[in-house]
Amino acid sequence: MCSSLNKILGTDPFTLEPPRLAVAVWGLTSCFRRGSTFYVRRQQSITVFQTNMLMKISSILSLASLCRMSFCWLALALLPILGVGCAGTLQEVTTLSPGQPPPAERPNVLILGQVLITDDHISAAKKEVYLLKFQKGVEDWFAKTNTFNTVLTGTNVPPHGIILSGTITEVNMGSAARRFWVGMGSGRKYIRGEFKIKDAAGQRLTWFIAQRSYLGGVGAGGITMISMDELTLRLGTTVAETVSKWLHGQPVE
Repeated sequence: MCSSLNKILGTDPFTLEPPRLAVAVWGLTSCFRRGSTFYVRRQQSITVFQTNMLMKISSILSLASLCRMSFCWLALALLPILGVGCAGTLQEVTTLSPGQPPPAERPNVLILGQVLITDDHISAAKKEVYLLKFQKGVEDWFAKTNTFNTVLTGTNVPPHGIILSGTITEVNMGSAARRFWVGMGSGRKYIRGEFKIKDAAGQRLTWFIAQRSYLGGVGAGGITMISMDELTLRLGTTVAETVSKWLHGQPVE
């Protein structure tokens, strides 16, 4: 129809007979309608294509953004746990008896008396190592704080001195597997003991339990990063700090 119309329109419209002019007008209208429909449909197709592409791109970007956000939130959520894991050890001190107040005249000598390890699961060789680590922890702490003029080992207590003695009752290696897979205190490694302070006359001044625990390494539990040797050394630090607090009239727990 449109090709025939082109031939028709090649003629002067004023020379067309009425029937042929009517056919020309009808044909022109039909072609215009078809062209309009094709244009509209083409535009609609382009619009739908563009919309689909935009939706796909948005979904990809949303997924990537979600992954990044999920990773960030996961990292933030793990920070406290990582902090706990890397923090190392916890200490606990419990007073077993009210005891006596510290001497009015501050003692200037501390005697490290007898300290035993009664845990039968520990070999004799290991006991010797742990006792040396404990002693070093006590001596190093007092050396840094200058709480006493002298820290000695033995049993003879000078008149203005006090003696520290005790018994390490538990040396528990815990479970490395539980620390790694469970964490949050499960499978913890710890060392615990009872300690006494006496004056030169042998009177007990105070009596307390001290414990040092290792919860794990990196993460909720993590790999073992602190040996029992190091934990025993830190127990000595805890005991020395507790003696200093008692000596200065501070709460020890």
